[in-house]
Amino acid sequence: MHSTTEYQQAEAKLKLLRALFDNSSDAIEVLDPVTLRFLDINATGCRALGYTREELLSMSIYDIDTAYSAAPQKVLAQLRESGHALFETIHRRKDGSTFPVEVNTVSVELDRPYLLAITRDITERKALEAAQQDVARRLQRITDFSVLLSSANEAIAQMENEADLLRTLCELAAQHAHLRLAWIGQPDDEGWFQTLAAAGAALGYLSGIHISTSAELPEGQGPAGQSWRDQKPVYIFSISQNSHMLPWAQRAETFGMKAGAALPIFRGGKRWAVLVVYHGEENIFDADLQKILTDLAQDIGYGLDRLDILRKEREVNAFNEALLNTQSSGIGVVRFPERVLERVNARMLKMLGASSPGELIGQQARAIYPDATTYARVSAVEQTALSEGNGTLRDVPHRRRDGEIVWMDISIQRLDGTDGAQRTLGTYVDVTERHRLMDELARQSLSDTLTGLPNRRALDAEMGKAIARSDRQERLLAVGFLDLDAFKPINDIYGHDAGDELLKEMARRLQDAMRRMDTIARLGGDEFVLLLEGLRSMDALEQVLARLQAAITQPLHIKGEIVRIQASMGLTIYPFDDGDADLLLRHADQAMYAAKARPSREDGSWVQIYHPDIGNVSMGDEILRRDFLRALASGAVILRYQPLVALTTGLVAGLEALTRWNREDQEVSPERFLPSLGVLERQALGRFVLQTGLRQLAQWREMGLDLFLSVNVTPEELDSPGFADSVFGILAAYPGTPPEALVLEVLEIGEILEQEVALEHLQRLRGAGVKIALDDVGSAYASLLRLKNLPIDEIKIDQGFIRELSNKPQDLIFVESLVSLGLAMGVLITVEGVETEAHIALLREMKINYLQGYAIAKPLEAEAVADFVRTFVLGAGDADTPMLALYQHLGWVRAAEESAINHGIYAYAELAACPLTTWLHAHAAELSGVEALLVEHEAVHALGREILQIRQSGTREELHHLLGQLHGHSHRFKESLGQAVQGMRADATATALPPSSNE
Repeated sequence: MHSTTEYQQAEAKLKLLRALFDNSSDAIEVLDPVTLRFLDINATGCRALGYTREELLSMSIYDIDTAYSAAPQKVLAQLRESGHALFETIHRRKDGSTFPVEVNTVSVELDRPYLLAITRDITERKALEAAQQDVARRLQRITDFSVLLSSANEAIAQMENEADLLRTLCELAAQHAHLRLAWIGQPDDEGWFQTLAAAGAALGYLSGIHISTSAELPEGQGPAGQSWRDQKPVYIFSISQNSHMLPWAQRAETFGMKAGAALPIFRGGKRWAVLVVYHGEENIFDADLQKILTDLAQDIGYGLDRLDILRKEREVNAFNEALLNTQSSGIGVVRFPERVLERVNARMLKMLGASSPGELIGQQARAIYPDATTYARVSAVEQTALSEGNGTLRDVPHRRRDGEIVWMDISIQRLDGTDGAQRTLGTYVDVTERHRLMDELARQSLSDTLTGLPNRRALDAEMGKAIARSDRQERLLAVGFLDLDAFKPINDIYGHDAGDELLKEMARRLQDAMRRMDTIARLGGDEFVLLLEGLRSMDALEQVLARLQAAITQPLHIKGEIVRIQASMGLTIYPFDDGDADLLLRHADQAMYAAKARPSREDGSWVQIYHPDIGNVSMGDEILRRDFLRALASGAVILRYQPLVALTTGLVAGLEALTRWNREDQEVSPERFLPSLGVLERQALGRFVLQTGLRQLAQWREMGLDLFLSVNVTPEELDSPGFADSVFGILAAYPGTPPEALVLEVLEIGEILEQEVALEHLQRLRGAGVKIALDDVGSAYASLLRLKNLPIDEIKIDQGFIRELSNKPQDLIFVESLVSLGLAMGVLITVEGVETEAHIALLREMKINYLQGYAIAKPLEAEAVADFVRTFVLGAGDADTPMLALYQHLGWVRAAEESAINHGIYAYAELAACPLTTWLHAHAAELSGVEALLVEHEAVHALGREILQIRQSGTREELHHLLGQLHGHSHRFKESLGQAVQGMRADATATALPPSSNE
């Protein structure tokens, strides 16, 4: 009876396993390890291959996998070595179609050896990878195109030889647009194109070629002839498929050219030549490439016009030099030391807008220059002419009598007279047209053609500078994305011309409402981006936004009717939103859509601010401010206390007072409401925290608990003239509490550095014994370069560095650098964010004074503090972590680096003795790619051993070469270790999750 039950149980297990086998989402194949024939396969595998199970059981893996059958030895060798192989290959279905798969093969030993293969269709993954590659290629093309235009404009602005200019532009086009050939041709008197310049790998294509402008000849049917006749661009998307390209199709194929285009070049407003390009891919001329080629052809025309102007100027200057007194150039004589104009010719009068010589003669030369800087430039050249005989100056602005600015090139010579007075003779050539043309070229590349505002290209350049200025000045930068509401109906009702006028008027209003330091750009349509720089506080931002709203809501007059329009704007604040330019724009765009979704435009809700933690919030939330003051008065704002443990004793040494607001049945932390509070609310909160915290500290000290209290101080409090006196007054109410028991944590130190009153407060408080701590060191809010200048006793390392160490041990070097900074400054060091036993074990190895975080305790109610302080003792922590092993390993690596740089002596650590070796082997089963990690780790130690040998007998160059290799291998090892640890943590988390229920 017992054996029957066991048999039934075994049979039930087999049925369960078969059901799991057949219902797996992946194909599962059981193979003979020698013949590779199918011994079994589940239903998923049959469906994927299009065969029945019976058909497959008569086949082998060679029948469905050509790649595998061609070279199975590598996979089989891997199976014999490790019992496991993971690879990608191509499977062929019964109907002959193929699809990519990922195969995970393991060797299984049961009643006999088997190969178990789990196969997954990765068609979708491969398609996604291909799509990502396409996006990357397009972004690279756009970057190349921008470099092409920038380089072309630079060449146009600098080169003065026509042949060199045309050849350079062809070379730039071939290089950055990846063209097989770019050439510029001009027809001769009989209509046959002659090559003026050419560049590219297929230059031989032009040898002996015949291309005509005539529509009657076959040689005139190509893109060059057609573009010349029609005076517009012509694109051949496929040379082999275009009948007009028959005379050149075979030649084009020989030189690897699949598509072509021709664009007219205009000089002096007249058709002059054509730009012809060929590419090695068909259908390559998309909208991006067409736009860049059109811009390039226009720029070539601008460059030729500039050369014509320069040539004319040189001709005029040569003529002036020969005649000394020309009618086409201005002449002016200046007497020194008075620097008055003594003589001018008629041309000079005309250029400066004077009607008679008397308007200029006898006047100070300073009067014809628009500013002191220009006058100083000219004065310096005049002094050179007086001492050396001559001097020249280009592009000098002059003010006409009517106030207009004209630009001139000046050539100055010394006049030696007989009366003893010093004089200079200046020849003035009007180059205003050249200057205007250069300005136009620059403006077109960086300006929006409709409004004249900076365009996206100019914005991209300016945003990086604005972020750098924000970091350097330690001011806030607000990035705004503004969109006009209901703009489309304006276009539909009044027409596009009216819409364009509205956009121009709105651009003017927004510019007038902004400060001189701010930037506004138009991206297109009714979308604008605003960069509001140098903000000291959110109150300063509110003032700017109020002016913008007033400007937007003013009525507009369109075709005799009064129209009012509104706008929605999203803002993000740097460095609170610590992203790059692209991320800041995306966040501002996201907040703008949140603003559009709000039905009301009252109480500042036309603007929404992106917050990295809580989403989008409204500007000027007066309701929240009013509620907060009521909560402060009613006792709904309370304090919690988080312990700080001294590493030397393992006991609680102090507490940090943390604010909580009981609002809508939840305890809300400050980051949820502090950004919306004004100056008065923040100052009131600071007084409350200090009074409540010190009162509670006095009670604990009366109970025999020797503790200190750490309190956060806002910039608004430090900016208050009576802040230090207020602190002294509150301390005086508790004579049993010494000043040394109070620690003030300073936030947003960048703002403090520029306020003498704040620094005076800190110095007075510190002089009286109060401790000053710098909070969030290492975050975007503090300037590490200025720490040494501050009156501080302690630094608190930002918790963001510590929390992620378990998943990113490679970031350990940043924490170590901050600790070294604190040690060098001679201040106490507190580490926040200590949340695991692994953190405790690691930080015990470092010279840290205090630990704070959830691994010790969450913020406590005041009533629970005394018992906790009396009973808590810090444990040793969890030493079985990659963080501790990596820290000890990095100490050895630094010693090796120091030896290579300074030829010092260090003790070489054998590979087997390295803690990381022990840890990697202990966790090999949990780590992905552990073999590669061990190899890279061994390479680091091998380089250390080689450095020790070379240091004794090698050269300094050899040591520096080894140091570079050590840096590279060490960096790769840390990055790979971080990725492997993240994978291990993720796998552990997934394994710990409870199984899902079908009930």
